[in-house]
Amino acid sequence: MLRAVFLLLLVSLSGCSAIFGDTFSDKAKGYHDVELSAPMQQVEGQSALPIQDILVIPELNDKQQANTASQSENTKQEFVTPAPRQLLVIEQEQEVASLSDSQSYALNPRLERDGAGTQILRIDGRYGVAWSAIAEAIAKTEYKLSDLNRSTGTYYVSIFDPTAKIEDRGFWAWLTNAEEYGVYVDYLLKLNRSRLGVYLSLQSDIETLADDALAVQVLSDIEQNIAQ
Repeated sequence: MLRAVFLLLLVSLSGCSAIFGDTFSDKAKGYHDVELSAPMQQVEGQSALPIQDILVIPELNDKQQANTASQSENTKQEFVTPAPRQLLVIEQEQEVASLSDSQSYALNPRLERDGAGTQILRIDGRYGVAWSAIAEAIAKTEYKLSDLNRSTGTYYVSIFDPTAKIEDRGFWAWLTNAEEYGVYVDYLLKLNRSRLGVYLSLQSDIETLADDALAVQVLSDIEQNIAQ
């Protein structure tokens, strides 16, 4: 029993060495002693296969070979690591475009007629980008944007009509029997998806299109503001 305990204690104290103090053989640097053999040759009469080294050893110049030799002789010289070549940058004049210019080119707003002859404003790009661009374009006009609904693609705008008669006249107008003209009329700008992007149309209400001349004027103003 005492002998077994002594053997276990001896093994635990030996660490990574053998029981009798000998170290295990280390083959980590065994490649230094390996003899280089000639590259494999193709067998005559057989189809040639592409053969190349998997781990290619880079060639050393004379200075690097001298440094390597000096290291093997345990001198104080050190191996000089080859530095990469400097990157040459050619400076060229670049034109800087603003974000609004790039967006206007991407949206490409243009007036068109659909299959039914209705005046529309065709816009390229995604629905969300076009929706924001149109809202910003309306804000730059004289039209009043009272509300909007993105889920239905509707902008609620009020457009001043100088020829519309005012129904609720003031006291002096009633007294003098004078007619008053010029009121803001409510319209709908509808943004619809299509195979070629999206398009915008002007409507008097949900089921009625606005006057063609007025639609051309309103859509032209929006087109110009998007393109700015």
